[in-house]
Parts: sequence; structure tokens; C-alpha cells
Amino acid sequence: MDPITVLQSRIEQLEAKLGLAVSSTPDGQQGDSATSHLLNAAQTMNSATVGHEKLTEAVNMANELNNYTDPNFVEMAVPVLESEPIQHVPEMQATVDNMHQAAAEVKAEADAVSLGIQEIAETCGAAAAAASGQLAGAARRAEQAEQKLFPQRRNGLD
Repeated sequence: MDPITVLQSRIEQLEAKLGLAVSSTPDGQQGDSATSHLLNAAQTMNSATVGHEKLTEAVNMANELNNYTDPNFVEMAVPVLESEPIQHVPEMQATVDNMHQAAAEVKAEADAVSLGIQEIAETCGAAAAAASGQLAGAARRAEQAEQKLFPQRRNGLD
């Protein structure tokens, strides 16, 4: 006997014990039986999963989640946890802490230098604006002096 036939006969036996009547519909399906509900659920699941390319990815993620929630996972990971690099983590933590502290000091120095550069840029900008104003004033005065010395001629006939 194939497994589906065995399962169907077990379900029919269970329905008989529970007193559920098995009625056949005109299309050959059993009416309100556990078998018909199981078949409908299987068809619904197949319909829902058709065309979903990421289903295998989801199954892999579910398997990983199942592994991580398994209470025996720690026992399975013990060889990894006892590896040499993991054993050296406490020793390396001091080095990592020193590196973080050094990085914080370098960042503070970089911030101070950046602020100094910003102040110098503002000072240079103000000096350039002042010099530009002075040059514009000098150009204006030179033009006025030139006009006094060499007045404009009206039609070139003066």
C-alpha cells in the first residue's frame, strides 16, 4: 500500500471513531471530512508557494532559526567556542580597548585641527573681502582722478 492510501484509511478510521459521516460529492471529493480539509489545505499551500523564488531562501532561514532555537545548539557549537581564536578574545580585548582610546584621541585632535582650519578660512575670507573693497575703492578713486585730468570730450570735436 502506498503511504497516501495508508494515511487516508487511518483518517477514515479516525473519522469513524469520532462519528463523522463521510459523504461523497458529485465530483468524487469527500464532503466535510478531515481528508478533504487536508487536501484543501495542501492545495492552498501549493497555490500560495507557486512562483515564489525566495522560498528556498526562506526555508534555509527557517532551518537556521530552528538550529539557533534548538536547546542543544550550544552543545553542537562547543567545538567552535573552544577554538584558539575564541580563547584569545579576552587577551585581545585590552588591545581593542587601547585602539578605541587612541582612535578617540586622534578624532579629538582632528576636530581641533578642523576647527583651526575653519577659523583660518574665515579670517582669509574676511581679509579677501576687505582687500577687494579697498581695491574697488582705489579703482573708483583712480577713475575719478582720471576723469578730472582728462575730461570726456563730447563729440570728439572739443
